[in-house]
Amino acid sequence: MTGILLVNMGGPTSEKEVLFFLKKMFSDPYILPFAKPVRFLLSRMISYRRYKKSWQKYVEIGGTPLIDDVKENAKLFNKALGNKYIVDVAFSYSQPLIQETIEKFAEQGIKKIKVIPMYPQESLTTTGSVKADIDKVIQKFPSLEIKVIKQFFDNNNFVDFWTELIKSHIKKQKCEDPLLIFSAHSIPKYLVDKGDSYPQTVNKSAELISQKLKLDYKVTYQSKMGKVEWIGPDTKEVIEGLASETNKDIVVIPISFVNENLETLYDLDTELIPYTKEKLNYKNISRVNINANHPLLIKTFVDIIE
Repeated sequence: MTGILLVNMGGPTSEKEVLFFLKKMFSDPYILPFAKPVRFLLSRMISYRRYKKSWQKYVEIGGTPLIDDVKENAKLFNKALGNKYIVDVAFSYSQPLIQETIEKFAEQGIKKIKVIPMYPQESLTTTGSVKADIDKVIQKFPSLEIKVIKQFFDNNNFVDFWTELIKSHIKKQKCEDPLLIFSAHSIPKYLVDKGDSYPQTVNKSAELISQKLKLDYKVTYQSKMGKVEWIGPDTKEVIEGLASETNKDIVVIPISFVNENLETLYDLDTELIPYTKEKLNYKNISRVNINANHPLLIKTFVDIIE
């Protein structure tokens, strides 16, 4: 029997868990590229400074939908595979952690494990971090055969997944010839200088989807943190410019996510969209919701396994 492990970032379900989540995230060398002692101190300083404010954002959006979504993904995925595999979940920064779930597989006598990082476009900050955690597990369990599945942004079912979501949204919103804004999570520019291919795959992902829809598009980036330089252009700044020069409907697509999370429900829905409508007086803007349990997304996972 082979184990399948779906891995995502995770999320807190209480104020106490926010502290754990932030400490874990900022201890990640792919997030804070400093020596371990410096990272240890910074992760605690940043976490204690931010956790109460961060928790208020989760309260405002009604909690952490990502955890339940990923668990439901696993159930549907297992059913689609015909129970040929054992499917489980793990998270990089909340429980169950990657090592915990792999240990659980090992206790069940499962020696072969395929890991799917739920990030369509690879980055050192996401898939790279997952691979680093897997390397640590392999050192502890050298008898396990663990394979990390590659990015899936160009999988036909994944392209169709977003195409269908956008088509349905455009029809519901009665948009005419909208401009698509593919908004991806930004990463620090120094990682791109080191060879991170994330911007290229985000651009290719947007191109594949927009070609099917035959609509104009732009690629932007959101949710920057700290004082280092991050890749752009910034989603908010691009939309501010568009609001002053066009009357087109703007449809925002969170292209780098497969589950709703703080960055979609808060950064986009709670901050960006209301800001555009109320402060810029630009009403023709909407955001495509992610259907995390869409059959085409589950088919994508089946494809990349089989």
